[in-house]
Amino acid sequence: MWSMRFDYDSANDVVSASFSDCVLNEKADVDRWEREVSRRLGTFGRKVDLLIDLSGLTVKPVVSALFGEARARVLSRYALRSFRYGADRSTRTSIFTSAAIYGAEANVFDTRDSALGALLEARKER
Repeated sequence: MWSMRFDYDSANDVVSASFSDCVLNEKADVDRWEREVSRRLGTFGRKVDLLIDLSGLTVKPVVSALFGEARARVLSRYALRSFRYGADRSTRTSIFTSAAIYGAEANVFDTRDSALGALLEARKER
């Protein structure tokens, strides 16, 4: 059974998202992921900066395109900026592919600290 966690970090004004045992194998999994992420992010009542730990999320190649579409929709509705870290190779590839196709941010880093640092720098540039 997978789980998702969304915590607000008031010191950095960022929502930290993490996943546990979230494996997307088929369309129903992607649909569930989109519904649950949308519901959770909708509770913040505004677009937020996201810091996403992908270590517990696996996107199988067979649903990569569907995930890319869902990810782009979620980010356009709920995120100002999004930075992520900890992705496995197939999930990282899916994110880079959807970034190229749908214009969704990629911003994948190795560690939480480097992702947070890049997010804070991006705020200064805008």
